[in-house]
Amino acid sequence: MLAVRIASGTTFPPFDDPVGQTRVLRGTLVEAQDKALAAAGFTLVSTPPDDAPYLVFSDRVWFTASFLRAVKAAGGVGRVRISDATYLRETGPLQSTPERPEVAMVAAGAPPSLDGSDLAIDLQLRAAAPMELHPAFAHAQRPLVTGTRLVHGLEHWSHVLRVNLLALVATAEEAKADFEASPIWKKVFVVLAVLLRARSLKPHAIGRALNRVGKRCKIHPTAVVEASQLGDDVEVGAFALIRGCVVGDGAKIEDYAHTSLSVIGPGARLGRTAMCNFSVLYPGAFVSAGGGWQMCVFGRDAFVAMTATAFDLSFGQPVRVVHQGAVVSADTHFLGVAIGHRARIGAHVKMGYGMAVPSDAFLVAPSGDVLRKWPSPIEGAATVRDGVAVGVASPLSPHQPPSQSGSLRPQPPQVAVEQVVGQLRRCEERDREGG
Repeated sequence: MLAVRIASGTTFPPFDDPVGQTRVLRGTLVEAQDKALAAAGFTLVSTPPDDAPYLVFSDRVWFTASFLRAVKAAGGVGRVRISDATYLRETGPLQSTPERPEVAMVAAGAPPSLDGSDLAIDLQLRAAAPMELHPAFAHAQRPLVTGTRLVHGLEHWSHVLRVNLLALVATAEEAKADFEASPIWKKVFVVLAVLLRARSLKPHAIGRALNRVGKRCKIHPTAVVEASQLGDDVEVGAFALIRGCVVGDGAKIEDYAHTSLSVIGPGARLGRTAMCNFSVLYPGAFVSAGGGWQMCVFGRDAFVAMTATAFDLSFGQPVRVVHQGAVVSADTHFLGVAIGHRARIGAHVKMGYGMAVPSDAFLVAPSGDVLRKWPSPIEGAATVRDGVAVGVASPLSPHQPPSQSGSLRPQPPQVAVEQVVGQLRRCEERDREGG
């Protein structure tokens, strides 16, 4: 069966790339679409056929091969409609028509179009086991659904996170489905192969056996890598931890860095002791330890310095983001930040959840508390005000309001000691007179 892709011209901040160049696992959205089409038995063409129904889809929608097979098996024409309430609640925010993803079957001879009647598709989703979270996070936990028939549009930077997380889930679910559909002899062969690689029945050993590791990778013996895909020439440092991730060619995970359920692009780098979960790094991005990173997207060649921080969990209202020029709810309490291509984030910068830093931006923290001048000798403790070192107890310190009472005015250390000694002597004299 043939398929036609319709160009939408979609871009979204802070990256502003053509939507087809959005990163999805180890490639782009266009490459992910092409791979799913081929696996589902579709041939991509530029001219629609006249003699048979064909598939039409937008360049800003991600889907799995299993979803396309379900569309083909539906045996009708029209635009796909999804009615699963849980799935729509999880994927709906910031999409124009989440219940009608931009995928349609078109009748023979008709022009490519996403209009038409509804073509109902059952995604056959099931509930996933909830994660064990601290009670303080309970308000942010959402029902988890999983399956192989997945589809999602991309119209906002937060969708980059959502699509990549769905793609990670779909990869695992498709492998599970293939295993369950295999004949018994193949199941036995697969199980034995995993056990031989694991040489143990312990979960962490089996997790290591499920890795797919490319050529010339350098993995330190103390590193933990489980259920992940590593490209060629990947370097993993001492005591690093990688779980359920896709790591591109030439990427580096430095000593003590931890990452889970993330996509690390080719040539990207997680700095020493960095923690990065549920995030996407475009090729060449460098992410230092900072305050830990969750639900964040880092653009091509972006740089984030040590001690920078991004908030990711709202304890009040749902996170608000900028979408199509307006500030709207993202309908989630758990969302980090997006750092544009080639943007540079300096030390001690703090970014609120849902913030998007434009491409090529250079962001530094306030410098009022950075020491730049030591004007004269200072007795005792000192602090920094407007870049200048000043004595903590000095009555002449800048920005210190004058005292309303002489007895309340802060005194130099030596004066304060003399006052205390004098008070003690007067007390001793009164005691002797009384005796």
